[in-house]
Amino acid sequence: MEMTVTDVQRLWGDACAYIISKSSSLYEIFFKGVVALSLEDGELLLGIDNDFLGGWIMENEQACTQLQEAITYAFGEPYRFRFEYGYVVDKNSAATDESLYDQSEPVVAEPVAVEESPVAAAAPHEENELEGLVRVTAEKCLPENTFENFVVGEENRYAYTAATTAVKSPGMWNPLYIYGGSGMGKTHLIQAVANEVVSQKRDAVVRYVTCEEFLNEYVTSLRSKTDFKFRERFRNVDLLLIDDVHFLSGNKVQLQEEFFNTFNSLHNAGKQIILTSDKQPSDIPGLEKRLVSRFQSGMTMQITESTFETRLAILRQVQDSMTCKFPDAVLNFLAARITSNIRPLKSALVRLSVFAAAGMEITVERTGELLSDLLDKEAEEKNSRLTITEIQKAVAEYFDLQVRDLTGKARPQKIAEARMIAMYLCRKLTGNTQQDIGAAFGGRTHSTVLHAINQIEQDSQKNEDLKHKISNLQRRLQFS
Repeated sequence: MEMTVTDVQRLWGDACAYIISKSSSLYEIFFKGVVALSLEDGELLLGIDNDFLGGWIMENEQACTQLQEAITYAFGEPYRFRFEYGYVVDKNSAATDESLYDQSEPVVAEPVAVEESPVAAAAPHEENELEGLVRVTAEKCLPENTFENFVVGEENRYAYTAATTAVKSPGMWNPLYIYGGSGMGKTHLIQAVANEVVSQKRDAVVRYVTCEEFLNEYVTSLRSKTDFKFRERFRNVDLLLIDDVHFLSGNKVQLQEEFFNTFNSLHNAGKQIILTSDKQPSDIPGLEKRLVSRFQSGMTMQITESTFETRLAILRQVQDSMTCKFPDAVLNFLAARITSNIRPLKSALVRLSVFAAAGMEITVERTGELLSDLLDKEAEEKNSRLTITEIQKAVAEYFDLQVRDLTGKARPQKIAEARMIAMYLCRKLTGNTQQDIGAAFGGRTHSTVLHAINQIEQDSQKNEDLKHKISNLQRRLQFS
């Protein structure tokens, strides 16, 4: 079926309406400036004002998926699409306005003269002069995220010390780069820096954003031709804190270029920069070498998985803010069983408080019943983090052997049974293949591993002692 330009633009209006119904923010960021041009040979041609924005859409999985869904919904077919730059939408028309799609020809973008920034000569701390510059408030940084409320343990002590130093002596370690897994307290720590700086110096200009927010604001500024205002927002600050910089992974060169220039501007001015990530700079895929170098040029601190003692202290801190109190045995049980990160740990206690408020007595046994879904998920995540080496060590220790006994050629009954149990647990508790497991056990074959797994499964159904050994080992591995 052949479509006129008017037909294509009308259907594109339906596609835009579909995107808005799913996520108005996604539409505003990515699709507000897109205009439909033609539909030929099963391909929808979309006009955009510059090639960077088209590339940004193609690289964003959520935007790309939403666009494909919208095209299928509006046009009735999952047509391919591509972008051609040099086109703009009438700024006075909304994307769902009929007038936008009555044009027979797209509007060619006119060059826009960039005026000199109206804030270029503004005093660095006068918020009313720096349009759009937002000081850190409760809306940006949670007021409860303070140094006083941060539980310090062996796993985060050095990161904590570095963060407090950044308040006392800004620029000493620049940038301060804190990395670690999700839910380890990185955001709490850098927001504590922001809150402390503002409390000590009311006119300090502090900017806290996630990396995704930073990049989305940059894209929006390009579309609205206000990139000079974007730069003023992020470069006229005393302290810049950016969460989750691993979001830069795989992003276009132009985005990393803007981040690099912002970083350099602040670094050269001696302003404190604090970044967080889930991995070291060198481990962020697709990150330019010059950014890796800049991120590593200051102080890099890791926050590791919290210890039992830290988790217990966090639970007691959360309990202090509640009216109900729980037995120490319950707190110990939660601290031992929930190890993935701090968020589910706090959530577990909050959930228990609801039942306690209803008059239910909270015991360890009842806690296991009430939180079975959360505890099962924790066990699954623990399994996914287990390695063959950890299982070999645990099994060797349980049977009073050495790991080399399990991986060696010796075949006494005690060693052979322990080896088969270890192989069985490796297959059950990790995602490794039988070939991987065989290689880790002295280069044994796939068929040898398969035989061991089948043998243990059969024997454990008839042998209660063997079943008990496997159960004990599995418990040790999952809840250690």
